[in-house]
Amino acid sequence: MNSCLRRLRNALAAVLAIGALAAPAASAITGEEFRASSGSDSTSTNNPAPTVTRTIEDDGFDLGSAAIGAGTAATILLLGGAGATVVVRHRRRLSPAG
Repeated sequence: MNSCLRRLRNALAAVLAIGALAAPAASAITGEEFRASSGSDSTSTNNPAPTVTRTIEDDGFDLGSAAIGAGTAATILLLGGAGATVVVRHRRRLSPAG
């Protein structure tokens, strides 16, 4: 039973690792944004240039982004299910005939 739990734990760890690698970096910022937010920009002492803001009309729900997200989630679930299936079949093959 101990090896069964270890295999299940390893399969779960593999699925979580794949999910972590597949997840996008939610708070990624550019180097310029980081330097601007830290306030320690020693190269320029002048006032920063004015920021130009554009207003983009948003239609709300983006079907393309939703399809990409659903496809990614389905892929992760399928890989996790395939990994669990391999572990279960491998365990049955190694079990002694009773």
